Amino acid sequence: MNNSMKEAEDYINQIPLFGPHTEGRNKSGNENLEAVMALLGNPHLAHKAIHVAGTNGKGSTVQFLRAILTEEGYRVRTFTSPHLISITERIEGITEEEFVECYQIVRNACEHAVQKNLQHLSYFEFLFAMAAVYFSKLELDYVIYETGLGGRLDATNVLVPVLTIITEIGLDHMKYLGNTIEAIAGEKAGIIKTGVPVVYHTGSLEADAVVKNQAEALAAEAINVANVEYNIDEFTDKTIDFSMYSRYYSYNGLRLDSVATYQVDNAVTAITAGTVLLGRQIAQEKIQLALDAFFWPGRMEKLNGNIVIDGAHNESAIERFTESVNAGYADREKTLLFAVAGDKDYEPMIAYLMQNLEVEAVYVTSLDSDRAISAEYIAALFRDCAKKTERNVHVYEDNDIRSCFAEAYAAVEARGGMLFCVGSLYLIGKIKDIWEETV
Repeated sequence: MNNSMKEAEDYINQIPLFGPHTEGRNKSGNENLEAVMALLGNPHLAHKAIHVAGTNGKGSTVQFLRAILTEEGYRVRTFTSPHLISITERIEGITEEEFVECYQIVRNACEHAVQKNLQHLSYFEFLFAMAAVYFSKLELDYVIYETGLGGRLDATNVLVPVLTIITEIGLDHMKYLGNTIEAIAGEKAGIIKTGVPVVYHTGSLEADAVVKNQAEALAAEAINVANVEYNIDEFTDKTIDFSMYSRYYSYNGLRLDSVATYQVDNAVTAITAGTVLLGRQIAQEKIQLALDAFFWPGRMEKLNGNIVIDGAHNESAIERFTESVNAGYADREKTLLFAVAGDKDYEPMIAYLMQNLEVEAVYVTSLDSDRAISAEYIAALFRDCAKKTERNVHVYEDNDIRSCFAEAYAAVEARGGMLFCVGSLYLIGKIKDIWEETV
């Protein structure tokens, strides 16, 4: 990393996650961001935008849709979060030199804004503004933006999209978004715009109703992807009959080469979104090429033959992770490496894992962040759950991620089983970093 990139990253990392105008659920809106974006020349309006919100599956749906549109010949870039290793991952295609250039442009705008009695942008707002500045310099057909937190008050909601997408909705970030599925769905549905179609696949009847009502209030066409459940047995054969899902297309025999069962939902959401966006059926061979090209790190990602990492970090995502492991690795001995942020609702996550996943051992570590919770505390919860389920599971704790991973992997290599790492995207990013150093 060059000195200019380090300076840019150090500056961005010291920006508060929430500015005075965006603190928690008391945010008044995006007026401050809109004013700063105007100083930048409104770069977020330079291209057709597709806006994606949801609790789980946003990033994967973005990547599926990007692949579909690319196969159709469109020029597409994406803005996603969080990053796993490098902050540049968030702004697709940007080099370190371009990152530094956009950083300086946005920093200058922020300094000018402060002189005009506006507020400096928050961390996510700053990165969003950088992405918009970068993309505005490129010849593109579409930019796909993923929300950071919620939707209604998210920085990305200054967009004027041509299509909105809402993925699976579950209980997460409840401090900011509310304590019920309906409340959280209301925040996510805040990205719906008047007359702009919304494609949704929330996984919840309660959330579906909220999205549908909001769409009707704004005269926005609402396309619900989830007509029926997919068949897990069909999925494990990696052949899916997508014709079950929507009146907008019919495809038979598409293949998705992934052990993540939840990626079926994300793929079918992206296919529907592409069909609605383009207003026509997309050729099956183009869809298949897009599915073949799909890769999204940290989602049931294989590091080698016996290590799988997954960024599931809330109860609904843990359920889908467990489903994927049980479907794809039923005959393998399983070991779990787990870490979680202290602000997550981690007790239901741990209980679900211990009740539904047959594991020989659990290795618990701690995140190196201000949201960390001790490995000893989380390990004690795993032991309590093991006792309640009368399971003979060995639970180990080590607060250092590097040494905990080394211990867990050595044990798995000796026994010939599988190591599954889960609980936090930060954990997954650190393990990817460690793994890349060793191979």
